[in-house]
Amino acid sequence: MRSLVDAIEGGAFGEIDSVLHIGIGGSALGPDLVIDALGRDADRYDVRVLANIDGEAFDEAVGGLDPARTLVVAVSKTFTTIETLTNLDAAIDWLREGGVEDPHGQLIAVTAAPAKAVEFGIDETRVLPFAEGVGGRYSLWSSVGLSIALALGWAAFEELLEGAAEMDRHVHLADDADNLALTAAFADLLYAQLRGAQTRAVFAYDERLRLLPDYLQQLEMESNGKSATVDGEPLARPSAPITWGGVGTDGQHAVFQLLHQGTHLIPVEFVAVIENEDSLDPRHHQLLLGNCLAQGAALMAGRRHEDAARAYPGDRPSVTLLLDRLDARTLGALLAFYEHRTFANAVLIGVNPFDQFGVELGKDMARKLDDEEERRSLDASTRALIERAGL
Repeated sequence: MRSLVDAIEGGAFGEIDSVLHIGIGGSALGPDLVIDALGRDADRYDVRVLANIDGEAFDEAVGGLDPARTLVVAVSKTFTTIETLTNLDAAIDWLREGGVEDPHGQLIAVTAAPAKAVEFGIDETRVLPFAEGVGGRYSLWSSVGLSIALALGWAAFEELLEGAAEMDRHVHLADDADNLALTAAFADLLYAQLRGAQTRAVFAYDERLRLLPDYLQQLEMESNGKSATVDGEPLARPSAPITWGGVGTDGQHAVFQLLHQGTHLIPVEFVAVIENEDSLDPRHHQLLLGNCLAQGAALMAGRRHEDAARAYPGDRPSVTLLLDRLDARTLGALLAFYEHRTFANAVLIGVNPFDQFGVELGKDMARKLDDEEERRSLDASTRALIERAGL
């Protein structure tokens, strides 16, 4: 991977100034988050991440890019994911229509099935493998992070890995009472199992972390959204709560009404950064942090009022994660913390956080919809929708 990054930077692929990263799920969410968080001021490659099979997403991803100067990185664990391969075919057509005589010469594959990538037509010297046992949502530290290294530089990618390794060591060595991941997992179970909380909200009070809730949705819900234990028995307790969230202060003017006065108990997690790196007066960032801390205080304290519509019940749980700064090392530690927390939750609940069979049924149904004979076995409502949609 390092050699490939060096080769690209050295001009082995020609004059490249942009990268189109194609993947979906864990093959896109991690790189997208890290690049969006840390790559805004990086004077390197313009990296676009394409996941959705919707043609509008493709048009947006390639808008303004020069095909002759664009490298395409296709990330798929099995190299059979229909969305990724469909977008990859579209990218090859886009390169060819843009005047690139050998589109496959500008492709790189990242996969646990290198033979399939070679069969697709990608030269074996441009195929980066990763282990079959690495789930997509845990994979940004592997060769899946190639686009991160291109966007930020190899030194920053190494810092990301080292920050994660520091958290790994903490979780491995810290006693239970001082173990951040285990403490957080116990809190998660307290609210899910004893207080009946069905969701958990995450709000990043830093625009650079706007994709964090999306990333955590897959990490937590795909890992621990299970109804069977590791022994194959029915799960007799709540599984992972529904993870959702957004960015502060936007959320304060949208969903916080329900958090403060609604009838649902929703634990809230705030993530904020102490040091600002924007171009405005520091007072601007101070107001942002002040809003973040005020929300936690308001959720806890509440306010009595003779008018019930103006009363806040309080006693609403929240936790605030304050990062000193947002850099590669800190972000690596933060994401590793969430991974370990997810694993600890799985162990305490009794489920396997490394399978995801729940996503297979929808894929099977999609394949049936694409086959005239198979459609006949579908239910009447789905067949009617197929006819209505003109499929």
